[in-house]
Formats: sequence, C-alpha cells, structure tokens
Amino acid sequence: MTAQILTYKTILMHSAFARAFVTKRDAFVSHITPRPCIVKSVGLILAGLSIPLLMLLEMISTTLLLAFVGLAIASVGGVLLLVFSGEI
Repeated sequence: MTAQILTYKTILMHSAFARAFVTKRDAFVSHITPRPCIVKSVGLILAGLSIPLLMLLEMISTTLLLAFVGLAIASVGGVLLLVFSGEI
C-alpha cells in the first residue's frame, strides 16, 4: 500500500490567490448581468410584439385599440432600451 502525500499552499499564498480570484469573479459576474431596467425594456418589447401575434393566431379578438396598444408598448420598450443602453 502506498502513502498519499498531500501538499498545501501556505496561508499567505492561498489567501492572496483567493482574493484575486473572488475579485475577478465578481467583476465578471457584474459585467455579464444585465441591469433590471434593460430587462424591463426587453419585456415591454416582447409584450408589445406578442399582442399582434396573439391577434394573428386568433387567441384574442382583433380590435384596432388593441393593435395600437401593442404598437405603443413595443415602441416605448424600444425607446427605453435605446436610452438605457446608452445609444441615445
């Protein structure tokens, strides 16, 4: 039977490595996580596009007012997305 040899890093090296890894990980997660205002804007766009789609599939009744509501919701969501992403 062979003996297993375990190697350990010193406490100083381990803590410095852990701090560097945690800060890099936190920066990466904060970089890829979308802001809540952008998520709400995309939700408005999808809601505005789903209303005409549901009217096309005849799941909801086709009315002119509902068509304008879908257009307005999609337009507001698109403008808010442009503003929040920094394009305007």
